[in-house]
Amino acid sequence: MKAELGESRGKLTVTIIGAGGTAGSYITDRLLKGDYNVLLCEKDEGLIRLQKKGFKAVEMEKAVPISDVVIMTVPDDKISDLSRIIVPLMKRNATMILLDAAAAYIGDVYLRDDCSFVIAHPCHPQLFQEQESAEAYRDFFGGVAKQDIVIALLHGREENFKIAERICREIFAPVVNCYRLTVDEMAILEPIASEVIIGAASYLMREAFNEVVKHGVSEEAARAFLLGHIRILLAVLFEESSHKISKAAENAIRYGCDRILKPDWRKVFDTKEMEEIIRKILKPTE
Repeated sequence: MKAELGESRGKLTVTIIGAGGTAGSYITDRLLKGDYNVLLCEKDEGLIRLQKKGFKAVEMEKAVPISDVVIMTVPDDKISDLSRIIVPLMKRNATMILLDAAAAYIGDVYLRDDCSFVIAHPCHPQLFQEQESAEAYRDFFGGVAKQDIVIALLHGREENFKIAERICREIFAPVVNCYRLTVDEMAILEPIASEVIIGAASYLMREAFNEVVKHGVSEEAARAFLLGHIRILLAVLFEESSHKISKAAENAIRYGCDRILKPDWRKVFDTKEMEEIIRKILKPTE
């Protein structure tokens, strides 16, 4: 349900910062179906999108002080500045939920000893996970398809962490597993592994497709051949299939790694380099 100011009626009051954005809209739609008093904070274009959906925004300075939970659905590079404005407004024992570990990993989230801070992120439906319907099979983000989530307590009380976990399970439902990690482990997963490495590798695969088409292979044939090979190779490498990679294919993969990958690519997992990478991602102009 949506609440106006002062209508808590014994229910948790949850404020969504950035409620008109992509993540904010998704979370708003989910939590409005739950048993919460939901307050929406937004400005500029996001405010216009909220109004078009018939929602009323509440001023942040009025919503945050009465909220049990504040969810930050703003771009990662805005977390640092906004947390310095919002956290001082939070009432004692309130909880902030962040959707990404990057800012927290480099110490860019403003904290308070009397509040709790939780980070959660969806895993998205796994490539080889069985789904219950054709609609779920085609759901790549999550929300219809089953997925897992990861979550970490950045700072604060265990009781508040459990409340945040319950809310996150509802946001990203249907959730199969909720894996509790450290903040460092979440940063290793994203942005380092999932974006810096796997994102780059995925982009490379798409570029390879473009080059194949550029060299005369039809898009239909290239798509069928390459997506099929991507699937079987990943199935073998992640032990989803008992098939074996041929010796010739192993030689080709070894050549490709030597030709394309930098020998020191694993250094992106070093603590110092992780910090440098994340700072460049969040503050590219500095």
